[in-house]
Amino acid sequence: MAEKRQLELHLLRYQPFALKDDFLTVGLMLVEEEGRFADVRLTRDWRLLQCVAPEVEIEWFEGVERELRSILKSTWRREDLERFIFESIGSKLEMAPSKAVLTSDPVREMEVLAAMYLAVPETHRIAQPTGRAAIRLAMKDRFEGAGVLELMQQNLDVTQYTGLGDPFRIDFGYRQVDAVKMFHAVSLSANLDQALALAYRYSRIEAGMKGQQMQASLTAVVEDELKREEARVGFAIGMLEQSRVRVRTVEQMAEIAEEARRELRA
Repeated sequence: MAEKRQLELHLLRYQPFALKDDFLTVGLMLVEEEGRFADVRLTRDWRLLQCVAPEVEIEWFEGVERELRSILKSTWRREDLERFIFESIGSKLEMAPSKAVLTSDPVREMEVLAAMYLAVPETHRIAQPTGRAAIRLAMKDRFEGAGVLELMQQNLDVTQYTGLGDPFRIDFGYRQVDAVKMFHAVSLSANLDQALALAYRYSRIEAGMKGQQMQASLTAVVEDELKREEARVGFAIGMLEQSRVRVRTVEQMAEIAEEARRELRA
């Protein structure tokens, strides 16, 4: 019989609303003393979280998982992990009290725990995605329908232009000789933060690519039904366009996907 090994399970909980005690378990870490085994896993099904926090940035969580995986290579102590989460990730993600796990196969146990804590129960009624998530899904469907999705890069890492540690990723992109065409979902229905953050970042991305003799092009895809006469919406679109970001609607995605198909010769 294989030897039983003692590990600690740390659940990662996301708190959508700072003034409430409600939370969702979005990830877990399984670690063994002295670094014999350490792994982290965040959920791959974000539908439940998107129901309570429609504007949440999935890319942020993907960046968190990469950072945690990196930090686990150098430390397994709870106090170090808690300090890292508090200082580097922010107050919305916390570690629950640890639980002891006894197993002879930590790799298999990780899969069992992930299925137990991270899977969305079939009995839950999941609302359709809204905001940025809905826009991104529509973009993916159009690119896939045009037969170009597999030819494109997804979740483009731009930290070499915006700075190390930036979890931001551009949704879709492809390269043509010395040009890079990028496309990113932006929701203007709730607030302007996404548009302003993209406008700020893109100026740095464009400058960085130019320094590498690449011509950058970025299209922000927004909701169809926007009241452009509203001051807030006009301001957001103006900020994007001033930063040389093209603004198109979901309805225009068919044209964008067809243009990509011609250029990629799919």
